[in-house]
Parts: sequence; structure tokens; C-alpha cells
Amino acid sequence: MAPRRIISAKDILDDIRAGMSDQYLMSKYNLSAKGLQSTFEKLINNRLITVEEIYGTPRSDEHDTVIIDDVTQIPRHILTVTAVVHDTSNPQSEARLHEVTDRGLTVQGIQARIGETKTLVIPCRHLLNVDDIWFEAQCLWTEYNRESGQWVSGFQITNITKEGIGHLRELVRLLTLG
Repeated sequence: MAPRRIISAKDILDDIRAGMSDQYLMSKYNLSAKGLQSTFEKLINNRLITVEEIYGTPRSDEHDTVIIDDVTQIPRHILTVTAVVHDTSNPQSEARLHEVTDRGLTVQGIQARIGETKTLVIPCRHLLNVDDIWFEAQCLWTEYNRESGQWVSGFQITNITKEGIGHLRELVRLLTLG
């Protein structure tokens, strides 16, 4: 068993509050994704930081309203059949894909910080008989749903292959029944 490392709570708190990405924190403090998650939990359990500070959930009085005309032109597809999506940094996670466009998706069950980029995978071999869909997506918003007890997050797809986007469109067509 490797000896435990001591990380300065003040230093990592300062970095988190300065908006440093998870990748930066893992690199700077030589942590794995699991180690970073454990660090977050210790900071929260010791009441040094709140979940909202780590994951970027804005308080209701901090919301700004912005209208972007182009986004309304992208068709949104609310899935009528459940599709699973996995966060590759937490392989045992299993989230539910709720809404999807060619450029983004809403996922229930993945915790993310606003601005954090995650590699996500949608297993679809059993549905489409094609390779799983792998892509990178950046968290644009996140909120805790008290009713379900899960996080709901909106992601913008930032990196996907042409083949992957084609498979994503096929999957949406199949799961929206229309």
C-alpha cells in the first residue's frame, strides 16, 4: 500500500475556488480521478467547501438570462426510451441520457463542474450493431434534483468523430420513435 500523501487544504481550496479544472488539480497534486473525488469528499465532509462550490451550481439569485437565437434552431430530441451514458473517469457510473441535439446533451446521474470537460461513452452495440459512441463534452450547467437525488447536467459536445455523430443521429432516431 502506498504511503498517504498530505495535501495542503488551503492550497487546493484556493485552486478550486480560482476555477482550476479537474485535470489541472489532478496534475498539480498528482491525483487520480478517484483520488480527486476522495479529496473533494473530505473537503465537503469537513465543511471546508460546499458541493455547490466544487461542482459550480449557481445559487438562484446568481442566474443571468441570455438569449441566443441560433440555439433555438437546433432540434432537441427528448428520448422516449432510456439510453445509458458513462463517464469514462468513473467507469462504474451509469447515467441516463435525457435530451440530445447534434451539439449537446442533458444527462441525469453525472456530477460535473461547470467548464469541466468529460469523456463520455454511449454503449450502443446492442441497439445499432455499431461501435459505442465516444465523445468529449464540456459541462455548461449542472443542478441537483432533490426529487431524484441525482445531478442533472447539460453538456456541449466539443469533440466527436464524423462517424460518431452519424451513430448519435441514428441512436436519436431510434430512441425518439419518430
